[in-house]
Amino acid sequence: MDSMTTYAACARIQTEYIEMPDLKLTAAQVRRLCGLRPEVCDAAVRLLVANGFLWQTASGALLRRSHKYGPDARPL
Repeated sequence: MDSMTTYAACARIQTEYIEMPDLKLTAAQVRRLCGLRPEVCDAAVRLLVANGFLWQTASGALLRRSHKYGPDARPL
């Protein structure tokens, strides 16, 4: 996967988070899970956070933004 683009990396990461809705990983764990080079993964994660698909906690964990997780989450 060395030639993976940022766009393809975004799609790969989104697939993992859609298939496993409560997935909570660090950027390093996302890199390992998806087999991505650090610079490609970091760019994709930044884009997914900026677009609101992912949310990064203060500790650095990445979660899919939803009604349960994110800065605007409300208690159920």
